[in-house]
Amino acid sequence: MIGKFFGGNRAAMAADQASGTWPLGQIVSALSRQFETVEPIGEDEGFVVYGVSDRGINFIVALVTESRNKVTEIGFLARFVGFSITELAVEQMNRNLHISVAGLEEGDDLYLLAGIDAVGAFSEEMFGLILEAWRRDLMMVLHFLSGRPSLAAAFPAARFEEARRFATNAAPASGGEGAAPDILKAYLGGKTTKVLCGECGGRGKRGFIARTCDCCDGSGFVTSRR
Repeated sequence: MIGKFFGGNRAAMAADQASGTWPLGQIVSALSRQFETVEPIGEDEGFVVYGVSDRGINFIVALVTESRNKVTEIGFLARFVGFSITELAVEQMNRNLHISVAGLEEGDDLYLLAGIDAVGAFSEEMFGLILEAWRRDLMMVLHFLSGRPSLAAAFPAARFEEARRFATNAAPASGGEGAAPDILKAYLGGKTTKVLCGECGGRGKRGFIARTCDCCDGSGFVTSRR
């Protein structure tokens, strides 16, 4: 489902789904209610980019615009630098993501990308489900990255550098005085430790027809017993 912003191919739409536009103002308002900080960081070639910070994690939301206030496509991008991760781990990660695609770029930088088309009338409830799916994919990536830290702060110049810079999440220092907190634990609230659900393997769904997993209520994560 990666669209214009990410340069990929758009997913085929069902015949009875008519592409439309969503109001930019309502999208931004919904983002502000879901996440801690949402701020515009620039525009470039037909899209407006917002930087989002949520519980210590940074990412961008790119709104592809037909006109100033009409959005035809929404993209999400988070970038993680300084983590030690293999191609095999990325493949395993992608098997568990709901709406996103993860890939290694520029050496060992990990990019998490997602994109959706504006279809039908805008519904904040439906859009909230999309945001929850993106949040769940972020949690999945943090799970894979947790425990493999090495501190780094790299911001190589690239196209639309401001967006890439904002979406960067550096790995925490490993031990020692002043070490950053566990990013997965911090993102989950810090009070309870979450682990992948053993019943569904983190997918949130079970069975051939993909029913919601009763054990984790579809989140893919359960509270640790330790």
